Order: sequence, then C-alpha cells, then structure tokens
Amino acid sequence: MNNYRQRQEDCKSSIIGSIPIRASIADNWLTSGTLEVFISDFLKAVVDIRVNCTTGKVALRFKYKSKSYSISLNTTLTELTESDVQSIVEKKIQAIDRVITLQDLLDFIESCDDCGGNSETRHKACTGFKDLAGRDNLNLDSPTSVLLQLDDMGRTIPERWSEIYGLPHKLRQIKSLFSRKNIRLFMRKGWDTNHFSNFVGYVAASVVSQPFTTTDSEVEKIKLVFAQARHDNPIFYDIYMLAFGAGLRQSEIYQVHYEHFTTFNGQHYLLLPFATKRSKLKGTNHIEKVGISSQLYNHFQCREKSGQVILGGKRLHKRFVRFLRDECGIEDIKPCHRLRKILGARLATTAGIYHAAKTLRNSVGVAEKYYSDLTCHQNELEI
Repeated sequence: MNNYRQRQEDCKSSIIGSIPIRASIADNWLTSGTLEVFISDFLKAVVDIRVNCTTGKVALRFKYKSKSYSISLNTTLTELTESDVQSIVEKKIQAIDRVITLQDLLDFIESCDDCGGNSETRHKACTGFKDLAGRDNLNLDSPTSVLLQLDDMGRTIPERWSEIYGLPHKLRQIKSLFSRKNIRLFMRKGWDTNHFSNFVGYVAASVVSQPFTTTDSEVEKIKLVFAQARHDNPIFYDIYMLAFGAGLRQSEIYQVHYEHFTTFNGQHYLLLPFATKRSKLKGTNHIEKVGISSQLYNHFQCREKSGQVILGGKRLHKRFVRFLRDECGIEDIKPCHRLRKILGARLATTAGIYHAAKTLRNSVGVAEKYYSDLTCHQNELEI
C-alpha cells in the first residue's frame, strides 16, 4: 500500500495519458477514462474520470458500499494528477465512514476551546504527540484506527513509547488529549472513539520529585554575585530581584509594571493582574498578589516610573540564564526557576510552610512536598 501511494505521489504530471481511455458521452459529460484507487491492501475503488463538455471541468464518479458518489472539481483534466485523484477519493471515503486522520484529530483539539486545558496546554500536548509519532515513524496522515495497533511484542503505542523513550511527563500530556471530556466531544462529532481505547486505558507513570534543597553557601554566593553586578548589569539585577525576592516565574517577570507595586496595612505587595500559571490552571481571572520585602519594594518604587519594568523577552532571558550558569554556577535545567525555589526553601525555614506557599502561590500540600527539606533545621533543643 505504501509503495503504491509513493508511486501515486511521484506522479506530478497531468493525468492525461496515464489512465485507460474509455470515452463515452452522456448528459453533456465525457467519461475520458478510469483509474483504480487503492484505499487499503484489500479495498479499491474504480473511479470514472468525467469531463464536462461545456465547461471543461472534471468530476470523479465511483461506487462504494453499493452507493454511487460524484465529486465535482474546479479543475481541468490537464491540471489533474493521479495523486490528486487518490487523495480526493480517499478523503471522501474517510468522510463517508466518518474516519479521520491523526492530523485531523490534533488540528481539532488545538482549535477547539471546549477541549480540556487552555490553548497553550493543548498545543504542548499535541506537539508532544507529533514528536513521539515522528520518532516512531507514525504517519499523521494515517487514520485514527492505527492507534489500535500492537507491535511484535504485543505493546500498545503508548506502552512502546514509554519503554523506548521514557518521558513520563510528556506521555501524561499526550494522555490528556483523550480525556473523558474530549472523548465525549469526539463522539458528538461521530468519530469512532474505540480507536482511542489504548490511550484512554494507558496509565502514565508518575515522576517522583525529590524535595528541593539548597545551602547557605549557595544563597550567599548568589547574593554576592548580584551585589557586584548591580551596577554593571542593572537589568539582570532587576530580573534577579523579581525572581529571588518575589519568586516570580519567567513568564511573569516580563509582565510586571511599576504600577503593580502597592502597600496595604503597612506591608508591601506585588499585584499580578495578568494570566499566570496558577490562574490558568484554576481557570479564573483572579488577581494574584505576592508579599514582598521593603528592600524589593523600595528598589523599584524609588524610580518613580510607569510602564513595564523589564523591557525584554526571550533573548534577554537567555542572556540572564547564561549569567546564572557562568557566574553563579547554577546547573539546573531552569536556572532562573531555581531562584524561585530557593526563596521557597528560605521562607519555609524562617517563616514556615504556609508563608512559603502563599508567597510562591502554591498550595500548602505542594509547598510541603517540595520544600520540606529545609535550608537548615531549627532543632537546637538541649537534651
């Protein structure tokens, strides 16, 4: 089947001269010839290539499951190729059988706001599927029934991907494409949802994250580096203050405005009136606020400026990350995010888990899970 399709795709010239001629005229239509289109190894359709004697436009006529179908095309015979006929008839039969391709499925999920998650999350999950499908030579033009295939070892596609590539986080994202909510949407579209059963039933492995740890020496080194860089790299120092002092994520740092700093009841806060990771997950427009120190508040408010604090984007952030690696010796995959984590660990030690959770805008459970291994314990009781 694949070899046949390859030969079809290689034929880029006009269909004239490549099809058997069986010329006949009926109802102002000339049947100029026929072409066999192979839908699978066991199924083919005999397609009549018909030309309108008045307009010169082409129509394709064929029988499928004892019914006749005609497809009118806005093209002439000289513009038509065998691969065009193959593709057009194949898509028509798929539509008749309510069959969609993997690419159709992913396109629908990305474009449909009723599918689970925001657009960025759906895009990431679809991109992950495409990545593993590409590694596995799984053609996205294949019908969704291909997802039911087992390999020589009896493994489903997600099981094989898990054993070969690992990547449990990516596989959890991919599995989310086949959530119960999405399956209901697919059923309304009339698609055969049995094709997705291997992904629905797949249990993605959970990643066991170790509690975050840091040391007093690491904290002091970072503070010393940026104290020296305050005048040489003032923009880097501003980013550092927002990450290390307020625990902001990368996506949040570059959206902060001077107007977002405020004081209430004698304490200083940084308001985040834009979409953050937490507000996206919770699906609300709630304005988050972060408790900040007087040092951080005064650093930005003494400028008496308005508008965006950090004027930069990805290129600036890459330079900042390189600075963290080279000057601070931070080797994490996300060095800037480590500054946020260090703040959480320091607050957990000095003020407790609850205050660490509130500042980082995590749940207490999450903060307790990741920041329970503190920078230093407080048990100095005499015994």
